[in-house]
Amino acid sequence: MNIGVIPVSLACAAMSAGGCDGRVCTLIGCQDSFGATVRSADGSFPSGAHRVEALADGTSLTCTFVYPDQGASTHLCDALDVIVWPETTCTDTMMDGAVSHSCEPIPGKFYESIALPGTPGQVHVWQYVDDSAVLDAAVAPSYQAVAPNGSECGPISRQASVSWMFQ
Repeated sequence: MNIGVIPVSLACAAMSAGGCDGRVCTLIGCQDSFGATVRSADGSFPSGAHRVEALADGTSLTCTFVYPDQGASTHLCDALDVIVWPETTCTDTMMDGAVSHSCEPIPGKFYESIALPGTPGQVHVWQYVDDSAVLDAAVAPSYQAVAPNGSECGPISRQASVSWMFQ
């Protein structure tokens, strides 16, 4: 018996996550999700006590927060995530053959991201600021396959996104 010989199948498994064909797969994760981006026409974001209500395939979800707050702009509420982001302007600068990418926030300009896990077939979202309605939007999302590591490597998730405007 020659103990210096390793069976081909074990050697391939040891070489890479992609096997003997030379492909190496990254391990970037993804999950099924629905997302909405919400903006106002002038880029401002309403101040006050916010209440976001979502009805996703018959399941009710609520998230409340005050804007502007003193802490982070991320609000994780059960299965409903709401994030307030600054609008940015980005520039690419080339120097000595390298490209530098930088982004700066635009003062007073913000937008909101609303995220739900899974692949709900029907989504209805309402948003109130100080009990005044600022958003009433509904959609039957269309999901696309997303494979951040390549379709050969997995995982593959289904994601949908929409854009809405505050009233």
